[in-house]
Amino acid sequence: MNQKYLGSSLDDFLEKEGRLAEAEAVATKRVLVFQFAKLMEEQQVSKTETTPRMRTNRASADQLVDK
Repeated sequence: MNQKYLGSSLDDFLEKEGRLAEAEAVATKRVLVFQFAKLMEEQQVSKTETTPRMRTNRASADQLVDK
């Protein structure tokens, strides 16, 4: 037996369950939120300072970063 792993991949499982698109969307959002938070930290900018730049309110910025 040359294969290191048995069975299907996680992507195959999620696709069969009809949840692959949802899982990919959640993963993408987490990466974007991580990058956004890292950029805010590097630039030493708070959420309060960021909201006018985003042309949004503090509640929307909180939703983005906290999820």
